[in-house]
Amino acid sequence: MILGDAAWDLWRSDSRATPFQSPAWLNAWAAHLSDQPIFVAHVPGRAMLPLFLWDDNGVRRLVPAGAGHSDYCDMVGAADAVPELLETVAAAPFAWDELMLPDLRPDSPLLAAPPRGWTATDEPHETCPVLALPPGQKLPTLLSKTQRRKLAHDRHRAADVADLSVKLAEADEVPDAIEAMFALHAARWAAVGEPGVLADPRVQAFHRAAAPALAEAGLLRMVVVRHAGRIGAVLLGFCDAERFHSYISGVDFAVPRQSFGTLAFACLIEAAIAEGAREFHFLRGEEPYKYDWGAEPVVTVRRTLRRV
Repeated sequence: MILGDAAWDLWRSDSRATPFQSPAWLNAWAAHLSDQPIFVAHVPGRAMLPLFLWDDNGVRRLVPAGAGHSDYCDMVGAADAVPELLETVAAAPFAWDELMLPDLRPDSPLLAAPPRGWTATDEPHETCPVLALPPGQKLPTLLSKTQRRKLAHDRHRAADVADLSVKLAEADEVPDAIEAMFALHAARWAAVGEPGVLADPRVQAFHRAAAPALAEAGLLRMVVVRHAGRIGAVLLGFCDAERFHSYISGVDFAVPRQSFGTLAFACLIEAAIAEGAREFHFLRGEEPYKYDWGAEPVVTVRRTLRRV
């Protein structure tokens, strides 16, 4: 699957669209992680939803491209084009039983009342904590007293580290940062006897392809923490029209009395504020640190559509 200029035009026209629906992300996913053909349901110039067919124990489910690796799934384009979009799904040139739409944010147009001839079943799916970023605020004012104290303490201790830098990666630094993230993530999980989610060579190939494509499109925000000539943390993040997203990280926990992960998150949240983002999305999972930053839980929806 190669989504080109027309897909980018639709993506850019939709203020709800996240990097997970961008051609940069989906083309890399299709090239490295999909073993099924992609069917692109689309209404020309209006809406698009790439799908693949998943045989789930005999149930033929159409699922959005990128599902599983994308924390948010959705269509892109005009919200009022959903009925026409579903007509193109119904006319797919192969047999299918259900259209399963996981990881829909509560404001997704795909959660509107189904058109005539369809039934919908909705269920809560994943919790994705979100930190609101009111205009004119700085990071310390968004934090609890405890988190402000922790951040100040971590930054104070970091001042003792030789040659410390915490900054967003430039485009030419992205390939090395990706490799460092793989290594740091693997070391962290090896310490508890597990491989970690980045161990699969196909997943690594996907990120090697997606990161530079996202960077070229202006959607990549990758924080790199360096000290004493080494990389101590990498935080892979994305941005879109109104949001920043933190996706995955690798952190060196072997340096005593340091919290490079905290420094990386502070850098990314401050970048979001500086660029005028209205929300910072910590994405799937309810790890306590997300709530320490002041995030509130937002639950995505899994909708299953069937024809009647």
